[in-house]
Amino acid sequence: MRKLFILLLIIGLVSVEAIAQMQQGTWMVEGSAGLTRSRIIFPDIEEKSSPSSGYTLHPKAGFFLSDNLAVGISGLFGSSWSKNKGYDSNIPGDFKRGTMLSYGGGVFLRKYAQISESLSFFAEVGSEFSWRKQKDYYNEPIGKRADLRRRTFSAQAILGLQYLISPKLGVHLQTNLIQYQNAQLPPNSGNSRSELRAGFLIDPRFGLTIFL
Repeated sequence: MRKLFILLLIIGLVSVEAIAQMQQGTWMVEGSAGLTRSRIIFPDIEEKSSPSSGYTLHPKAGFFLSDNLAVGISGLFGSSWSKNKGYDSNIPGDFKRGTMLSYGGGVFLRKYAQISESLSFFAEVGSEFSWRKQKDYYNEPIGKRADLRRRTFSAQAILGLQYLISPKLGVHLQTNLIQYQNAQLPPNSGNSRSELRAGFLIDPRFGLTIFL
């Protein structure tokens, strides 16, 4: 009986601690990663560009203003690359390959909705400024060409599912439901390109969250 009481007490304390991780006044530190793959389609000439692959990393730090409601700052680092599958070294100026480096930061607001002691949904809105630097490689006489940095503003609405594997550690899967981007091409030129996407599984990411 005594052992049973101690066991129930431990389970109760662990459950209380798990719930307390998302209470007012606590902190969270998070990191997520995702893979990207895209291709530009040119409908006028019925051609497709070479596919571009890459990855993104998103560290975050947040503070719970109230129970299940956190506000914080986010970071962004990513890299992508593309290769011309039809590349011909005998064609002057033919595109060979390209790389892009991305970095930036922003803010976010997240609301959790607990399903059980270990499982919860969360909805998040956030915005970021990022800078992208492109390098392209061609056959001579063009050679290597480095484009100017492009500044991009983005805003997104996110839906995620989190599971607590311990009172202080959670894993989650999230996806953008709505994503808006506005890119300056190049900065201060007055030229820009905007894009709005809506749907499910837009840039899905897997991550870890530590509650402090």
